[in-house]
Order: sequence, then C-alpha cells, then structure tokens
Amino acid sequence: MSNIDKRALREAAEKATPGRIGDRIDGSGSIKYQCFGNDGSLVLQTDHKNMEYGFIGENSEADELFFRMCDPATVLALLDELEAKDRRIEEEIGRANREHHRGFMMACGHLKEHSNVHYADAAEMEIAALRNRINELESDAAGKGEDS
Repeated sequence: MSNIDKRALREAAEKATPGRIGDRIDGSGSIKYQCFGNDGSLVLQTDHKNMEYGFIGENSEADELFFRMCDPATVLALLDELEAKDRRIEEEIGRANREHHRGFMMACGHLKEHSNVHYADAAEMEIAALRNRINELESDAAGKGEDS
C-alpha cells in the first residue's frame, strides 16, 4: 500500500503550470533555485542574474532527464493509469465473486436436486408399500366375501 496522497497529487498537478516547475525570483530580480538530493547533496542550482544554472554532480544528466520528464501532464497520466488499474481490479473482483457465487449456487442446486432424488425415491418406496398394503387389504376383504 502506497502512502502517496493521490488526490492531493492530482489537485497539485492540475493546478500547476504545464512544463518545468521550480524557478523562484529573489529580491534582486534574479531567478534562483537550489534542489538537494535525499543525501543532502546539491543536485540543481540556478542563478539567472549571474547566468549560472544546471544540474550538478556525477548524476547530472540523469537528474535533468528525470526533472524534465516529471511534469504535471506526466503525473496526471500516471494517476489516470492507476485509477484505471484500480477499476479493472474492482471489476475482476466483482466478476470473481459472481463466478464464486454462481458456482456455490450450482453446487447447492446439485445437492438440492440430489437430496430431492432421495426424497423422491423414498416417496416412491412409500407409495409402493401403500399400494402393496391396499392390495393386501383388498385381497383379505375379497377372501372374507366383501366387495372391494
């Protein structure tokens, strides 16, 4: 489970200016910005007034590529894909639950039919026994001279 607040990320991406984000203007009118890695190392530095800018360090090309690729449109596309995946998962869970329920009901129906067969067999045996008893009584009555 991710701890990313997808709703907040979507809202931020929708409100953001398309393209690269991150420049700031200082009091002198110069655009200045610094970005640090998780280890505290300087990754990006800009100073528009002094014409100093760029990614810094051994990983500067990869950092710049990643920075350029992470724009609001990309974030929104990723969020759309996640939402579509979540919908597909929910649909598949629903389908699997329906199939499971259908299989369960078929099994129960089969058991019910199977138990009904036993009831039918028992009823037929009871009917046969009653017919035999009727025949016996009729035979006894006929033997005693009574009309049936």
